[in-house]
Amino acid sequence: MQHNHQQPFSKQFFSVLVLGLLLTLFASGCASVSVGNITAKGTPPKKLPLKIYVREFSAPIENFRVDRSKNDLEAFIKNERKALAQNLVQQLSKYLAPAEILPEDEKMPRGNYWLVKGEYERANQGSRLLRALIGFGAGGTKLETSVRVMNLSVKPPTPFLTLMSTGGSGMAPGAVGAFSPAAPLFVTGAVVNASGASLSGLSIDRNRTAREITAALSEYCFLNHLITERRTRRPKKLGLLPPFQRPDFFIPKKGL
Repeated sequence: MQHNHQQPFSKQFFSVLVLGLLLTLFASGCASVSVGNITAKGTPPKKLPLKIYVREFSAPIENFRVDRSKNDLEAFIKNERKALAQNLVQQLSKYLAPAEILPEDEKMPRGNYWLVKGEYERANQGSRLLRALIGFGAGGTKLETSVRVMNLSVKPPTPFLTLMSTGGSGMAPGAVGAFSPAAPLFVTGAVVNASGASLSGLSIDRNRTAREITAALSEYCFLNHLITERRTRRPKKLGLLPPFQRPDFFIPKKGL
C-alpha cells in the first residue's frame, strides 16, 4: 500500500508562505511612530480654519545620519523636508481642513488660518541590509520631530498646540529569524522576512509621523468642540496602547 508523504509537507509549506506574506503586509518592517509632550497653549481657536498652511520643517544638517555627504546630503534633506510637508498636507486635508505648503519666502497670511511648522530633531536612516538580514532592531531607522501649530487669526501669531513625534522601523525579524530545519521552509521564510524588512525605512516613518501629528491635532480639535467624535483621529501616544480606529494604509516608495 503506497502512502503519500508529500501532502503534510505541502500543507506546511503553503501555510508558512501564506502566513509570511500576511505578516509582510501587516508589518511593513514594523514601523511605529508615537507622539508625546502634547501641550495646549493659550486660548483655543473658536472654529476650524479656512485653510491649514504647512511650512517645511527646519532641518539642521547635524541631526541627519544618512549614507550621503556634501551635495548629496543637502539634496537628501531638501527632498525629505518637502516629502514630509506633502505628507502633512495630504493628511490634514483628508481629516481636518484644506491644506497647502507655505513657501519659506512667503509671509504668513492673516485671517482664519493655521500654520504647522517644526524641526527635525533626529533622522537616522539605519541600514536596509541589516534590517533585511537580521532585523529585530538591527539597522533600524529613527525619526524625531518637534511641532508647533499656530493660530494666524491673532496678532502676533501664536502657537496653541505643541508636541513631539518619535519612532522608527526595523523591529521585524530579518532573514535569520526564519530559521527552520526544513530547507525549503527556511528559504521561503527568509525571503518573506527579508522582503518585509526591506520595505521599512524613512518613507514609512515620515508618513506615519505626518499621520500622528494630524491625529494629535484632530484630537485637540475634538476636545475643544471643533469637530465631532466620529470625525476624530486618535494619536498613538508614548507609553500607551495605540487607539482602535480605521487604519490608514501606506505603500512605501523605493529609495528611502
